[in-house]
Amino acid sequence: MSTKDLILSTAKDMISEVGFHKMTTANLAKRADISEGTIYRHFESKEDILQHILDTFDEKYQALAESCRARMDKGPLSIEDLMGSHFAFLDANAADIKIVLGAYSILDATRRSMARFIERMRALFEDYLVHGHENGILREVPLKPTGLILANMFFGLMRIKLYWPEIDDFSTEAVEFCRRSLTLPEAWK
Repeated sequence: MSTKDLILSTAKDMISEVGFHKMTTANLAKRADISEGTIYRHFESKEDILQHILDTFDEKYQALAESCRARMDKGPLSIEDLMGSHFAFLDANAADIKIVLGAYSILDATRRSMARFIERMRALFEDYLVHGHENGILREVPLKPTGLILANMFFGLMRIKLYWPEIDDFSTEAVEFCRRSLTLPEAWK
């Protein structure tokens, strides 16, 4: 692992544990077992570190969206596959998402990152609805509001999974609800 990656990984752990404002470059350096000067050779500030984390998170979601779109271009994609890929993304990127949610109310960079995330998710869900309707699998629905509903439903499920793990996981029921609501009965298999 490169020193830059070590700094980013350690910062992600610290921010998700103690919050952005409680993390300092001094305690980050101590935990990473490097000098504080080493941090400043790679990053201008702790805000710059956060921006790198947010940019990487954004790139990861963009890659997921492109992968889903490529699968849609090859043929019908089930709601189970679409939502399942999002739950897998959540599991793989829990620390990043906690960072965005934890610093959302206090930092413009995280507000912008979350807005991009929700907007990209909404656009992907809209594309899914268009493809599904064109393939005769999904009902015709108002695109923008339905895409926004799906994005916010996933966003709510994501928060529950991250912050209230003691609550029974009902993501399967949520996906089934979407399937019943969006899929044409004759397409059910």
